[in-house]
Amino acid sequence: MSEVPINPQLTLMDFPGGTNQDHQGHVNRTEYQHMRSREDAPLLASGSGTDSPDINDKEREVYFNDPQQEQKFSVRSQVINLGNTIVGAGLMALPKVVQTLGIVTGVTALVLVLLCTLKTLGYMLKESTRMNSTDFTHVVRQRLGVNAARIQDFSIFINNVGLLIIYLRIISDVLVGDAEYKGIITDFISEKSILASPYLSVGVVTFCVLLPLSSLEKMDSLAAASASGLSLALLFSVITIALSCVEISKNGLEGVSFGPNPLYFSGDLVKDVLTLVSVFPVIFTSLVCHYNLLHVKQDLPPRHYNKMPKIVRTAGCGCVGLYLLVASFGYILFKDKVQGDVLLNFGCDALEPLVGDKGCIVIAVAVRSMYAIVLSMTFPLIHFALRQTEMSVLFEDRQQRQAPAARWGITLANLVVSYVLALKVPNIWTPLQITGAVAAGIIGFIIPSCLHLVAPAQERTMASMVTAWLLLLMGVLVGVVTLYQLATGNLG
Repeated sequence: MSEVPINPQLTLMDFPGGTNQDHQGHVNRTEYQHMRSREDAPLLASGSGTDSPDINDKEREVYFNDPQQEQKFSVRSQVINLGNTIVGAGLMALPKVVQTLGIVTGVTALVLVLLCTLKTLGYMLKESTRMNSTDFTHVVRQRLGVNAARIQDFSIFINNVGLLIIYLRIISDVLVGDAEYKGIITDFISEKSILASPYLSVGVVTFCVLLPLSSLEKMDSLAAASASGLSLALLFSVITIALSCVEISKNGLEGVSFGPNPLYFSGDLVKDVLTLVSVFPVIFTSLVCHYNLLHVKQDLPPRHYNKMPKIVRTAGCGCVGLYLLVASFGYILFKDKVQGDVLLNFGCDALEPLVGDKGCIVIAVAVRSMYAIVLSMTFPLIHFALRQTEMSVLFEDRQQRQAPAARWGITLANLVVSYVLALKVPNIWTPLQITGAVAAGIIGFIIPSCLHLVAPAQERTMASMVTAWLLLLMGVLVGVVTLYQLATGNLG
C-alpha cells in the first residue's frame, strides 16, 4: 500500500485508527483518506488540542489502543450529561415565565431561544475544530484576544456560582420551605426544631452528598448520576401533567392566559417591552450549556467528534420539550398563584382539592424529593465547568491542575461560598434574572457570535453575518435592560 506524508498541521488525534505510522512519520493511504474526510466534515473536531488540561498522553493512548476503554465513552452518556447540564433550576422558574407571557407567547419565546442557542453552540463547535482545541478559554483567547478570554472566564464564574447558589436555595425550599410555604421536613416536625434549620439540612446535603460528587475528576464519571437525574425530571413532568389534567377536568382553563398576562402587561408600551425583555434572562439561564459543551466533546473518543452536532440537537430539543410541558402544565395547574420556584406550590394547600388530604402529602413529598435529587445530580456538572475555569486561571502547570489536593480544595471552597450565600437570598427569581442577563448572555450569545464574526471570510455569508449580529445584539439588549431595571428597583 502506498504511503503519504503526514500534514504537519495535524496532530496524532486526527488519525481514526490510532498511530499506525512508520518510523519516518507516514501512515497508509486508507487512514490518510479517512482522516481527510473527517477533517473536511462540518462541525467536526480534528483533535482535542494539546492545551486541554484534563486529557494526558496516557489517556490518549487509552482512547486509541484499548477498545474496551473506548466503549466506556459512549455518545449516549454525553447526551445525558449535556442534557442534565441544561435541565436544572430553570425548569422550576419557567412556569412563572409562561404565567407572565401566556402559554402561546411563552412557548414561542422558548422555541426562539432554543433555535438561537443551537446556532451559537454551532459557532463554538466550528471554532473548536478550527483551533484544534477542546478548551473554551483557549479558543476565545486565540480568536478574540486575552481580554475577551478574561471576560469569558469571569462570566463562567458568575454564571456557575450563581447557579450553584440557586440550586442550594431550591434544595433549602424543598427541605424546609420559606416564610410562606412549608418544606418536606417542616411538614412533619416543628419549624423550631434544630432539624428544621436550613443550615443543618442544606449543610448535610452540600457536604455529605454534593462535595464527593463535585470532586470527581472527569465529567464522564457522572453519567450514571445524570441518567438518574433526567429520569426523575421526566417523572416530575408526568406527575405535573397528570395533576394539570385533573385541574382542567374540575375547573377547566378559566384564569389561564394564552397571550401576555394582564397582571404584568398594562398597555403602556415602554413598561410592557421592559417586562417582556425581563423574562428572557431566565430562559437564557435555562438553556445555556456552552461552558460544558467542549468538556462533553473532550470526553468523547476523537473518532466520535463528528457526532457532537447530533449530541447538541438531541440534548437541546429533548430538554426544551421537557421545558414546554412542565412550564405550560405547571402554569395551568397553579395559574396566577405560581411561584418563581414552582416547587413551593407543591404543597397540600394547592393539591388537596385535587387529590385529597392523604394524596396531597404523598405527592408533595414525592415531587419535591425527586427534584431535590435532580438538582443534586445536576449540581456537579455545573460545578465541573466552574472548577476547570478556576484551575486554568490559578495554575499554569497541567500537573498542578491534575493534583487531587487542588481539585478537592477548590471544590470545597466553591461549596462553602455557595452554601453561605444560598441561605441569604430570599428566592431564585431575581438571581436567575441577573445571572441570565449578565453572565449567560455573554457566554451563550455575545462571545459565540463574536467568534463567528471573526471566522475566515470563506465561512461567512451575508445571512450568517446578519444572524450573528442579531444574536449579539439580543444578548447585549437583554443584559442592558435587566441591569437598568435592577438599578431602578423595577426588577422582579
